[in-house]
Amino acid sequence: MAAQATRQRKGAGAGPPKSGEALVQVSNAIAAQQDFVIASNTASTAGSPRAPIVATVKRNKYGTGPFDENWLNMDCCGLVCASITYMLHLYGVYATCLILIPPWMSTVSEDGIRTISPMGHLNRTAFTLVAVLAVYAHFKAMTTDPGAVPPDAQPIPEIDATMDNNRDGDLEVAGEQSPDFLRDDPLKPIPPSKKKGKRLCRRCNAFKPKRAHHCSICRRCIIKMDHHCPWVNNCVGIGNHKYFLLFVFYTCLSCVYSLTLIGVRFFDCMHHHGHIRTHHMTCLDRPSQLLSILGLFIEAILFGLFTTCMMIDQAGVVTTKMTHIDRLKGGDDALGSSLAGVVEVFGLNPKKLDFADKFRADWLSPFHRICFPSSLHDEIMGFCRPCRSGSNRSNTPLHSETEMTPMIRSVAEIV
Repeated sequence: MAAQATRQRKGAGAGPPKSGEALVQVSNAIAAQQDFVIASNTASTAGSPRAPIVATVKRNKYGTGPFDENWLNMDCCGLVCASITYMLHLYGVYATCLILIPPWMSTVSEDGIRTISPMGHLNRTAFTLVAVLAVYAHFKAMTTDPGAVPPDAQPIPEIDATMDNNRDGDLEVAGEQSPDFLRDDPLKPIPPSKKKGKRLCRRCNAFKPKRAHHCSICRRCIIKMDHHCPWVNNCVGIGNHKYFLLFVFYTCLSCVYSLTLIGVRFFDCMHHHGHIRTHHMTCLDRPSQLLSILGLFIEAILFGLFTTCMMIDQAGVVTTKMTHIDRLKGGDDALGSSLAGVVEVFGLNPKKLDFADKFRADWLSPFHRICFPSSLHDEIMGFCRPCRSGSNRSNTPLHSETEMTPMIRSVAEIV
C-alpha cells in the first residue's frame, strides 16, 4: 500500500502524460472495455443459440452507393450541366432541321405549299441521327457504373505465382486463351507486393486496387479514373470510357455537320444574290430566323473546338493507358502497344478473339456493351470477388446484373 501511494504521488506531481503515453492509456482502456463487453455478451448468451447477424443497408433507387439500384450521381451541378447538354443538342436539331434546311432544300408550288427535297430529307435524317447517338452516348456515360470498386473486393490471390507462370505470355485460364496481341502486352497493372499487405482507401475503408482513385463527388474508388466530368455528371473510368469518347465524337461530328451546312448555305445565298438580281430570293423565311442561325453558328464553333481538343487529349490517354490522374501523380507510361489501350476501352469481340486487332463497327455504337474474356477480367480490374461463382465463366458483358450490389455490375460480375 505504501509503494502504491508513493507511485500515485509521483504520478500526481509528474504533470500531464505525454502524447504517446496518453495514446497507450486510451488504447488500453478501449481494449479493456471491449474485452468486458465481449465477456458480458458471452456470459449472457451462454446456453442459448446465437442469433444470426443481419446487416441492414440503405438502398436508394438512384445513387452511387454500393447497394443502390441504378447508378446516377445526384450532384446538383452535374444534373444541371447534363440538362444543358441535352438542351443544346435539341436546339441544334431545331435550328438545323426546321430553320436552315427547309428554305434551302425544298420547292414551293404555285399554291405556296413547300415540299422538302430528297436531299433535304437525307440531311435532316442524318443530322438527327448524329444528335441522337450523341445524346444516347451521354446518357450511357452518365448512368453507367464507371468502375466503382465493390465493398467485397479483394486482392488477386497468388498473383506473383501467376505472373511467373505467365511471364512468357501464355495466359490461359479454364481453357480460354488470350489473343496473340495481348500475350506480350497484358492489360493488368503491377500488383502490390504481398509484404505491403492490403492497400486500403482512407475514405472508403475498403480495398483499393493499384489503378483506382477515390472520387470525392461520387464518394467511391473508381478503376482507371481519368477525371470527373460535370457535363456527363459522372466519373470517366474503365466502365464508361467508351461512352464518354462516343459522346465527345458525335458531338464534334454534329458541330462540324452544322458548320458545313451553314457555310455552304451562306456561299450559296451570296452567289445567287450576286448574279441574279432580277429574281427576289430569300435565304430564310423570316428575318428573325437569322438570330437562330447565328446562335447555331456560335454553338457549333465553341463546342466544336472544345470537343476537338478533348478528342486529341483522350487519344493520348487511350493509346498510353495512362489517365490524367496517374500522370499528375508521376506515373510512367504503360508498356506495350497502343492497341492494348484501345481494347481496354472498347472491349473484345467474344466471338472472334483472333480478329480483335482490327477495327470493329461496334466501337462506334453506344448500344453495344463492353465485353472482356473472363480470363482477363481480374487482371484488368485489379481485384477479385471471393463471393463470385467460378463455375459459369464465359464471355459476358462488363455491365451485368448482380443480386448483392447492382451498382457494381460493370466491375464485378463479368463471369
